[in-house]
Amino acid sequence: MTRTTQTTTGALSRFKYIETSPTLGREYPDIQLSSIIDDDELVRDIAITVSERGVLFFKDQDLGPSDLKRLVSKIGEVMGHPEEAGLHRSALSGQKDKHLGIPEQDDPNILIISSESQKKTLKDSLPAATRRLASWGWHSDESQEKYPPAYTAFKIAKSPPTGGDTLFVSAYGLYDRLSEPFQKFAESLTGEYTFFLQGLQISDESKATHHAAEYHRVHENGVPWEDDVPRGHPENIGFDFKQSHPVVRTNPVTGWKSLFGVGWGLVDGWYDNMSQHESNLLRDFFLSMITNCSDLQIRRKWDDNAVAIWDNRAVHHNPTYDVVEGERLTFRVTGIGEKPYLDPSSTTRTEALSKQ
Repeated sequence: MTRTTQTTTGALSRFKYIETSPTLGREYPDIQLSSIIDDDELVRDIAITVSERGVLFFKDQDLGPSDLKRLVSKIGEVMGHPEEAGLHRSALSGQKDKHLGIPEQDDPNILIISSESQKKTLKDSLPAATRRLASWGWHSDESQEKYPPAYTAFKIAKSPPTGGDTLFVSAYGLYDRLSEPFQKFAESLTGEYTFFLQGLQISDESKATHHAAEYHRVHENGVPWEDDVPRGHPENIGFDFKQSHPVVRTNPVTGWKSLFGVGWGLVDGWYDNMSQHESNLLRDFFLSMITNCSDLQIRRKWDDNAVAIWDNRAVHHNPTYDVVEGERLTFRVTGIGEKPYLDPSSTTRTEALSKQ
């Protein structure tokens, strides 16, 4: 399945920016997102730039939760996301903590995230309470869904004095860092579409099963489920929270390959058709790629009213879960994208940029 890559129109070039690192991230200090939501050309160029740089940052934003929701919906429209795809909704109704004071907190498409609530709902997983390694938290949003998210927009309503940072890592860079033989091996762990590599048909069964078992643990801690309704796509339904995806996927916006079958979705998941010890070895190896490649990471300390937009096909991220004083209060809106796939004719980020 070949997709056409997309290019910017240049509408964004009139705004100055600061590169967060050589590998990923960019900040636009002069853009007020609330003023450009209805500019289709500019929104489209922002989305394409997000896919290229992984994550964009915007300080001192005045848009509220409903505006953020409208922005993510607009991104889905201008980027041509599947017709039946919309905004993701959480399966956990307990995210609606009444102390938050946000009028839109009952909107199922707006996920409210409070560090105070997490200390209760995630008490069995937080590193500070369990001595669990913080690398537990690396993830791509809602990867357990059959149709997982493409773009996520995230606003900090209240930031603590210290802690509550977010780390991002380039999924393009992780794939690039693998040797060619290991790249081919990782690519063989896919199969939703019928492709042929060196004359070998890849089986539908060779993938990685993402399993959000943490949702079940949170539920056991007293957080009730929402009604069993589609979560942004008619096929995102039920409370199994398991889905097999390619380990390497192609981003249809850039045409670049990224390492997708890693992180939180595989903590309780597995690589299909492998023995348990083989699956564990591969999971630990890919996680070590994230933790050991500091040059592929950035760490963002948040200020009040900051907004980030990222492409879940291009980056993985990890909150630090270390808020001691104050509260980290955020809201998140996530737009569903295409079903993950690998196009063997797609390229790497390094190869693409070397030709520019």
